[in-house]
Amino acid sequence: MKILIKFCIVTLIFINTISLGYAINQSTDKNTIISVTNPNAKLFRWISEESIQITAKYNNKIDIILNDKLFARFLNFGYEYEIISTPESRLRNIEGYRDYQTLVAELEQIAVDFPEIVELTSLGNSTCFNYFLEGKTAYEDFQHEIWCIKLSDNVHIEEDEPNIYYAGAIHAREPISVEVTMNLLNYLVSNYGEEDSVTNWVNNTQIWFVPLINPDGHKLVIDGTHTMHRKNMRDNNNNNIPDFSTTDGVDLNRNFGYVWGSNGTSNSYWSNIYHGEYAWSEPEVRYLRDLLQSHKFYAGITYHSYGEYVLYPLGHIPNCCSYDHEIMGELSDSMANLITRQNGTGHYTSKQAVDFGYTCQGTMGDWGYSEERIFSFTIELANSFIPPASSIQQICNENLDASLVMLDRINHSVVTGNVTNVAGAAISADVIVHEIDFASNMSSVEFTKSDSLFGRYYRMLLPGNYTFTFQKDGYFSQTIENVSVLENEPTELNIVLSNSEYLDADMIDISIENGILFLEWEYDPRSTYYVYSSENPQGVFLEDSSGNFVSESIWSAPIDSNKKFFKIRKIIAQ
Repeated sequence: MKILIKFCIVTLIFINTISLGYAINQSTDKNTIISVTNPNAKLFRWISEESIQITAKYNNKIDIILNDKLFARFLNFGYEYEIISTPESRLRNIEGYRDYQTLVAELEQIAVDFPEIVELTSLGNSTCFNYFLEGKTAYEDFQHEIWCIKLSDNVHIEEDEPNIYYAGAIHAREPISVEVTMNLLNYLVSNYGEEDSVTNWVNNTQIWFVPLINPDGHKLVIDGTHTMHRKNMRDNNNNNIPDFSTTDGVDLNRNFGYVWGSNGTSNSYWSNIYHGEYAWSEPEVRYLRDLLQSHKFYAGITYHSYGEYVLYPLGHIPNCCSYDHEIMGELSDSMANLITRQNGTGHYTSKQAVDFGYTCQGTMGDWGYSEERIFSFTIELANSFIPPASSIQQICNENLDASLVMLDRINHSVVTGNVTNVAGAAISADVIVHEIDFASNMSSVEFTKSDSLFGRYYRMLLPGNYTFTFQKDGYFSQTIENVSVLENEPTELNIVLSNSEYLDADMIDISIENGILFLEWEYDPRSTYYVYSSENPQGVFLEDSSGNFVSESIWSAPIDSNKKFFKIRKIIAQ
C-alpha cells in the first residue's frame, strides 16, 4: 500500500510538472510595468546599467518594465511606485481584441459590402509566413499577410487626389492600435452616402488603411503566449523555430532607412529595441516604404500605445527640429485637444517627438517626413499597452474626431497644384517655400517634391503670404512671390516649367574683331537665351554684364581679363 501511495504521489507530481512546463511554454511573459514617482539620478543609472526599458515619462514619474528578478531588486530601493500592469492583468485585458483571423474576415467582408469604394490587397507575406514557405514547418501557425485597404470612389483607378494613411500595430503589444484603425475604417464606409463630409472625403481623397503591420508578433500577444512581445518574429538565433521571448524579432519602428543607427536602438538582437542587421531588413517595413513611395501622400497617422500623446517629427537626435514644426504642431494641437484621456479628465498632450522623453532612430515617422515630406504623426493611445477590452470602444470613439481632423486638413491652408512641362507632361520638381525651407537651425530633410504621375504637390502652411520656387534639373526654375495661403480653403498654383539646356561648344561660333568678342549660334524663335560669363578662371558663370535676355543669335562683349569663359543657356518658351 505504501508503495502504491508513493507511486501515485510521484505520478501526480510528474503530471503537474508536465502541466507547469506546458504553461511556461505557452506564456513566457513575466514582466511587470510599474510607475515610479520622483525618480532620481541613482535610479536612472540602475535603469541604464540593466538595460531596462522606460515606456513613458511624465513630469515626476516614469513607467518601466521589470522582470521578476529586477522587480525583486527594485523593491529594496524604497521608491514610491504603482503597478500599471502584470502578466495576469494583461491576459484578462486581451479578451475582446481582434485576432488575425477575425480581422482578415472583417476586411474581406467590408470589401464585399462596399465594392465601389473599397479595394483590399495584400502588401506581402509576413516574416514568419516566408519561413513557412521555405519549408520551416514550425511556423505553420504564422501564415500571415499584411493587408491594406484603399478607400476612395473610383477605387480601382489611381486618381489625381491627395493620399493619407492610417496604420496600426507596428509594435505587437499595442493591439489597441488595430482597434482604433478599424473603428475609423468602419465609420467611413458605413457613413459614405449618408454624411456629406464623409462622402466628400471619400470622393476626393485616396485613404489607405494598414490595420495590422506586425501580424506575427501580434499573434503572440493575442494568444496570450507573450503579451509583452514588441517586435516581429525574425529568427535571430537561426534555430528555425519561433522563440516565444525577446530572442526573436526586430523592432520594426527602428528599421526604417532614415538615420538608421544606434540612438534609441540596440545592436543586440535580444533587446526589445533591436534595429535589425541593416536598414530595411524587414519585409513588413519594406512594404510600408513601397506603399508610401508609390502615391503622393500628404499625411498619415501610425497608432501606438501608450501615453496619450500626439507626436510629430522629428525625434531621432536631441535638439533636432523639423522645418514644418509650427505647421505640424498646430495640427497636432488640434488633434490632441479633441481626444479625452482614458480616465475622462483632460486631453492628450501634443509634442514634437524629440520632446517625448527619449530619441530614437530608424522610425517610420522621421523617415516619412524627412525623405518623403509626409506629415507623419504618431498617436500614443491609452494609459497602458493593453487597456481592458471594456475600454476599447471609449478609446476608439475619443480618437475618431482627431482622425477626421487629419483627413480634412488638406482642404484648407494648403497650396497645391500640378507641375508640368510645356508639353503638359508631369514633372517631379522641388517645391520650395522660402520662409520654411530656408529657415536656420533646422534639421536637414528632403525638399517637398511634386509626384511624377500627375505633377501634384501639397504644401500645408499657416495662413499668410509665401515665396515659392519650383526647380528641376534640365528646366528653368520659377519663383512666385506673395502666394496667399487662406485659412479656410486651398490655394491652387499650377506651374509650367520651361525646358532648359546649355548649348554645346560646337554649336557656337566665336570671333574677335577690334577687341570685341562675338558669339553666334543658330537662333530658335520659340526660345529665349541667357548668356553667362565667368569672372574668374574657375569658370563661375554669371549672366552677361547687363543681365539681359538674349533675343537674337549674336552676343558681344569687350575682351578683358575678367571674362575668359562663356556659356549660353537656351530656354524653351512656354
